[in-house]
Amino acid sequence: MSFYRIKIEEKNNGEKRYIPQVGTPKLRTGRTIWLGTNWENILTDCNRYITLNSMSESYNTEQEALNVIEGFKKSILEEDGKKVKSTTYKTID
Repeated sequence: MSFYRIKIEEKNNGEKRYIPQVGTPKLRTGRTIWLGTNWENILTDCNRYITLNSMSESYNTEQEALNVIEGFKKSILEEDGKKVKSTTYKTID
């Protein structure tokens, strides 16, 4: 299960930049144990999507960032459809 959000950065001159992000649940431990979210930035590279913490790609409008999130979700579904569901064997005599 993943979560999605748009990080909005406002600059001193009033300009806003929108960064699409994906979050995955993560069990965090320390003195106490709690469920947190690990947020990563969604980047596009030649019509492929990658996620990184150390880099970000920002957009001029919220709609552009939403489009990246929708494309990322679509690519995840396509990848899931290509995974092996089950394996069977047929013995040949």
